[in-house]
Amino acid sequence: MLDRVRRRAWGLSGRLIASYILVTLAVVVLVEALVLGFQVPSLVNGTQLQAQVDAAAKSYGQQLSQRYPGGVPAGTVLGVPGQSAQPGLARPAPDGTLAVPAIPGPIHSDQAVTAVVAVGADGTVVASSAPSRYPLGRAAASELPAPATAAIAGGPAQIYLKAGSVPTPYGSVLMTVWPVRRAAISTPPASAPAYVYVQAPWAPRFISPIRAWGELGQLGETGQLLSGQYALLIAIVPVGVLFGLLASRRLVRRVRRLDRAAVAVADGDYTVALPVSGRDEVGRLEANFTTMTRQLGSALAAERQRATGDARAAERARIAREVHDAISQHLFGLRMIAAGMRRADPGNQQVCAIERISEEALRDMQALLTELRPAGLDGAGLARALREICAAYHDRLGVTVDASLDDVTVPAAVEHALLHIIQEACTNAVRHGHARRLTVSMARQDGHVELAVRDTGTGFDPAAPHPGSGLAHIRDRVAELGGTVDIDSAPGCGAALTVRVPVP
Repeated sequence: MLDRVRRRAWGLSGRLIASYILVTLAVVVLVEALVLGFQVPSLVNGTQLQAQVDAAAKSYGQQLSQRYPGGVPAGTVLGVPGQSAQPGLARPAPDGTLAVPAIPGPIHSDQAVTAVVAVGADGTVVASSAPSRYPLGRAAASELPAPATAAIAGGPAQIYLKAGSVPTPYGSVLMTVWPVRRAAISTPPASAPAYVYVQAPWAPRFISPIRAWGELGQLGETGQLLSGQYALLIAIVPVGVLFGLLASRRLVRRVRRLDRAAVAVADGDYTVALPVSGRDEVGRLEANFTTMTRQLGSALAAERQRATGDARAAERARIAREVHDAISQHLFGLRMIAAGMRRADPGNQQVCAIERISEEALRDMQALLTELRPAGLDGAGLARALREICAAYHDRLGVTVDASLDDVTVPAAVEHALLHIIQEACTNAVRHGHARRLTVSMARQDGHVELAVRDTGTGFDPAAPHPGSGLAHIRDRVAELGGTVDIDSAPGCGAALTVRVPVP
């Protein structure tokens, strides 16, 4: 049983841990998607533009090597003539390279432009696509960005490739320095190009994150970023497990306690009481569970008591039938025989005594049968049940009963107790007091129900012990109801029993 409870509790813990992991993964994926939506597209754009810059530098390097093996003529403007130049914007060429416009005149803008610059072996500018910004004869170190001059200083075999922005006085650019393959000349002229510098203005712009994600695997540094994201997602799993265990431990422990209590109740233990361990839903469930077990235990106890009472009543009814069918008939026959003998011999005192004793025995037997056959409530109300008792004493025993009974509404337990009290009082008055007249009254006043039974019998001393009279039972029943009993009697003066019981 305990293993089953543990398995169910672990199932709850497992589901909670899984939910924590899924929620954490969902949050991280959402955050990563937002981050990738702004970071990765910029990297993808920069990488695409950098590839175009690299291709343009390589193309211009080949063209300069082929066209100007003896040096670039003075006044040569590189680039594509007649193409409009828009500062701050780079355009791709149809062949996949960069469209570099030739700008022979001044540049009326402080933004970076797409440009190509040929640098000689002596480190001076020998040709460019924008002479006004990159004048001929100037030192490349004073005109080009520091990474470009560092690549040129590294030698002809050095290729500088940067997939990222490079700051310049005119804004950020993506650039490439490409060595130019020289012709087989022993002493190349100073105007012979040795390096080609190509730049393009660059600024991040947004593209579709789905498209960017698909291109991540083709990028170098961005692929490392993707690997970092995967590592983060994998690291979330143990973190989610640990957080789930810590967060669900107390809840699982409370659920296990509830499960054990439910098993105990199912096994018949209705005394289980759970401590309320919080003000949340589980705490309210614990409080309601304890209340439910108490009410269930009370209901079952009342049901057992009612079943016991029904069995006792059925047994008393059976005994009453047997007594009526056997002993009562014999007593009745004995009285009839004694009466016949008295009429035949009126002076025979023994016969008269037999007749008198048989009549008293028959009367006591009738009173006993009336007590053994109690009137039932059957939902008809206390007043009606008491009227049935009064009618039974009148019809069966010939006792005159004056009844003054008000209809009162009291709880069922109080009804049963008051009914038994009246039955006991009437039986005592007839059997022990030999009363021939009874007065029974019931009224409600001042939050109490008052019952009174008065008789014209022989009376008794209330202070003296009276074993077998049932007075002790009456006092016990009234005490359980929180009421009072008042007995007024004296030998030869009859008796009066008054009961007051508080009712809501």
